[in-house]
Amino acid sequence: MFFLRRKEWMPIGTGILFALLEVLSFYMSDRPLGSSRGYTTIGSIVEYVFFPAHAQKVAYWQSYEPYIEWTVTLILGIVFGSFLSSILSGQFKLTLVPDMWKNTVKGSVAKRFLWAFIGGALVGFGSRLAMGCTLGMLIAGVIQLAPAGFIFMMSLWMGGLGATAIFYRLKTFTFRRG
Repeated sequence: MFFLRRKEWMPIGTGILFALLEVLSFYMSDRPLGSSRGYTTIGSIVEYVFFPAHAQKVAYWQSYEPYIEWTVTLILGIVFGSFLSSILSGQFKLTLVPDMWKNTVKGSVAKRFLWAFIGGALVGFGSRLAMGCTLGMLIAGVIQLAPAGFIFMMSLWMGGLGATAIFYRLKTFTFRRG
């Protein structure tokens, strides 16, 4: 269990473990790992609990029956696992605004939350529009050598560089020689 206390994990070993998890997902559920469906299922459950009459009229919710499936437990596992990892490595810290944002953007907490919400909503909308999510499109897509997975990987990379350049005003890029 000492490896769980590390602050950083070796990328190659972690990648191999993740690939084995993806293969296990295919073996056990005939589906790749994915989390966006879990969020949609949670939305469906909330709609059926609080607005059942409206949920019956919305065609989108008919595709996502309101029961807890493995993608919902995957989301809970990601949250719990991340929390446990941060505790065991001694890096757990409650922060409203990351230091990098504080030092470069110098925006308020409300502004940080607003941009985080807008970014999350855009990624969520885009992933549902493409019938996938970052897990489904990127990781599962690349593992299956699907062209859409590679296109998404490059788009995500370019979008991340663009957003970093805009928000951090190129102060975070460092260039090394040799």
